[in-house]
Amino acid sequence: MRYVIIGAGAIGGVLGVRLAQHGSPHEPLLIARGEHGALIAADGLRIRSPESDVVVRVPVAASPGEVRLEADDVLVVATKTQSLDEALRDWVDRPVYSGDAVAGTAGSTLPVLVALNGLEGERIASRYFDRVFGVCVWLPGVHLVPGEVLVRIAPSSGTFIIGRFGAVASNADLDLLATLEADWEAASFRVFIDDDVMRWKHRKLLSNLGNAVQAILGPSDPSAGAIHGALEAEAVELYHSLGISWPSDAAEAERRGNAFDIRPVPGAPDELGGSSWQSVQRGGSIETDYLNGEIALLARLHGRTAPLNAEVQRLARVGPEASGELRRLFAEVG
Repeated sequence: MRYVIIGAGAIGGVLGVRLAQHGSPHEPLLIARGEHGALIAADGLRIRSPESDVVVRVPVAASPGEVRLEADDVLVVATKTQSLDEALRDWVDRPVYSGDAVAGTAGSTLPVLVALNGLEGERIASRYFDRVFGVCVWLPGVHLVPGEVLVRIAPSSGTFIIGRFGAVASNADLDLLATLEADWEAASFRVFIDDDVMRWKHRKLLSNLGNAVQAILGPSDPSAGAIHGALEAEAVELYHSLGISWPSDAAEAERRGNAFDIRPVPGAPDELGGSSWQSVQRGGSIETDYLNGEIALLARLHGRTAPLNAEVQRLARVGPEASGELRRLFAEVG
């Protein structure tokens, strides 16, 4: 079995490096384009943590055309949600081989794990793939420069909660999950198999509602916490009105382990933010339409409103220059 990790940033890069570093019996293959992919191919991928700074050789390809898919491959998607549809369309019709024969296409044959924030990724994947698994990710990774990723905790590297999406797990699914759990835990991660993974992703979404605020204001702005709190309160009220449930604080604390016990990484900047802030720093787009925008969508679909999250969604499209408007908005409502 081989883990084909599509996206080698803060999540996929850390996962691939740790699997390679710890000698997983089931090897990783990173899919990474541009300068980042070229540096990994030439020199390996550097991973920095509070306890180590190493460069690890990881197999890498730039596109599906460079990969011969085999029947026991597992696709792990770690892009951003706004890039997911395009990424999956690149892979879904690729032939999958069993020996010299074509066993089918990736979409009909291979499992795909959706290691993304938000709630939409699994639905997008299910448009193309028969076997979709949701992944709730707690991994404080950072990817700012090509050829390098940081993970801000140690000795574990993060926590994954994983389960079948849209169907009851089959025996083949359960065998896959058991193998994955053993491989990833041996590579320094905590892994929990859960038959209702989307409850966990609903909970994770609440914490991700502050991502856009951090991207606009910066990771250390003192007003960011209060703004995030107002966005979360609006979402919680909506969840309750729609009968959406999610795990308790105590359940999260038990499962997340040290995932939020952030420690300094030697030589790294003191001010480091989450995934949306990192995307802004790299000059890319952010996934707010699938975070705060998910709350706005849920409200609209049920004849309700979520004005704060809808407005933050809009301001995120403006970018950091909307910082003053964001502060004024929450001064008025707070």
